[in-house]
Amino acid sequence: MLPYIKLAYELKELMENDSRFILLSEKEKAMENNEEVMALSYNKDLKETYLSDALKHFGSGSPEVKRARLELFRASEKLDSHPVVKEYLKAYKDVEVLLNEINNILFGDIRNKNENRCR
Repeated sequence: MLPYIKLAYELKELMENDSRFILLSEKEKAMENNEEVMALSYNKDLKETYLSDALKHFGSGSPEVKRARLELFRASEKLDSHPVVKEYLKAYKDVEVLLNEINNILFGDIRNKNENRCR
């Protein structure tokens, strides 16, 4: 096996066993199995559909669209403020920070070279 492939598998295993990834998985399962969260998520989905339909039929500045945006905002806010969702989002943020660090280590030089070429 090529050394870099072996290293990639080692990184994958380290990530799978990292407490942040394990916690995220647990919080995700708790969120997916919570009936209140499912109902709030369904309500948010309905509000997204309502907004999409309103945008198709009315102008973006219409009272219908403004009302639909407000309803979607409230539904999203209610979902995001649920304690189980808040715990999941915190765990997600911790994993996201780690993934960004890994991404910068692995691809930072490549990204910097491409950014300099575009200038």
